[in-house]
Amino acid sequence: MTEVQTPRRPSHRSDRYKEAESTPAVTEMSSPAIPTDEEAVTPVRYRRRSDYAAAMPAQPAEAAQPAIPVQERRRPVTPAAYRVSQAESREQMPPPKMERPVKASVREKERAGKRMPTWLVASLAVLFFLSAGLFTAQSLMQAYLTQRQQEREAAYQRVVDAHPIYYKDLIEQYAAENNLHPAFVEAIILNESSYRTDAESSVGARGLMQIMPDTAEWIAGKLKETGYSFDNMYDAETNIKYGTWYLGYLSKLFRGDPILVSAAYHAGQGEVTGWLSDPSMSEDGVTIKLENMIDGPTKRYAGRVTKAYGVYEALYYAADDAADDDTVPDAVDAAHR
Repeated sequence: MTEVQTPRRPSHRSDRYKEAESTPAVTEMSSPAIPTDEEAVTPVRYRRRSDYAAAMPAQPAEAAQPAIPVQERRRPVTPAAYRVSQAESREQMPPPKMERPVKASVREKERAGKRMPTWLVASLAVLFFLSAGLFTAQSLMQAYLTQRQQEREAAYQRVVDAHPIYYKDLIEQYAAENNLHPAFVEAIILNESSYRTDAESSVGARGLMQIMPDTAEWIAGKLKETGYSFDNMYDAETNIKYGTWYLGYLSKLFRGDPILVSAAYHAGQGEVTGWLSDPSMSEDGVTIKLENMIDGPTKRYAGRVTKAYGVYEALYYAADDAADDDTVPDAVDAAHR
């Protein structure tokens, strides 16, 4: 019976390990041997561990140390005075509280109970926006009123600057003697000379009230003045005395109408008397409306005088019981019309 030879399983190790296996192992007691030529040719990394051990020199034996268990090495070192047994530490610790598990639905209900209702949140939001709107409107209104007040004060100051008053004592004195309102005399002086004593017109009128030479001479005769000279019209008191007398004469003639008196002072009493006889200008033969007068210098002059008359009266001669905050704005508006 023939013997069947089992095929040899190919070795997974490479042939380069065969030489290393065939090399006899070197024991620890054997002395290191000089490597042969073949051993010198073989790389060190392909040698067996026994060859490394044989190649390494023998180390002196150290004193054996007892092995320390792993648990003891990891245990922290605590002084003996503070060491407490495990049983004692359990006795000192309070017992754990046992709480019943709360369901998620119960927690959601608790959270929902703590939240504010939607209607309350919406109401608060509406109230907030309303209050903010009211505050903004109030601020805008206050700013508008402040601006309007500043504009009125500035306009008032412009009117005051445009209507100065000088020689007030002399004006009030001679106005009272001739039954005139001092504000009307001041309006005449403002439109005639702007309170300049040395003023002189192109036709020869002089002084504060711009009195003509023949008119001044006629007034001097009425007043029975001695030592009359037309040069005296540059004197403030003499000019105001002559001018207020003439205005009083015209006021008696035209019944104190400021439009007719100012028109007669500018154009002459004969011219105004002719207008009163004209039905197209005077409906009753006694008064003339400013809009019915013929367009020209006299109409413009009478309009400026009557307007300044109202402003002077409101600024300087308003009654104490009627001098409120509305008086000054009315005078300002009248002056700017």
